[in-house]
Amino acid sequence: MTSVLSLQDLRKLTAAHLGRPLEEIGSQQRLVEDLEIDSLEMHALLIQIEEAGAPLPDAEAMREVVTLADLYQAIAGPDALA
Repeated sequence: MTSVLSLQDLRKLTAAHLGRPLEEIGSQQRLVEDLEIDSLEMHALLIQIEEAGAPLPDAEAMREVVTLADLYQAIAGPDALA
């Protein structure tokens, strides 16, 4: 799976979606606990990711997502952060 988004792009997209400065969005931040993203916000964020041209992760991969880096890896593939 190839993503047209870099991790930095995903951080920027997430910051814009949440209305926060980029400096507040780190790759190891937990989506729910740290960034307070609920299921509705996650759905909207995934739509923005898809509109940016990246493939959406499947439901099984999403169950493993905890951090922003996990989300990037689910989008870009298991070797994306290696």
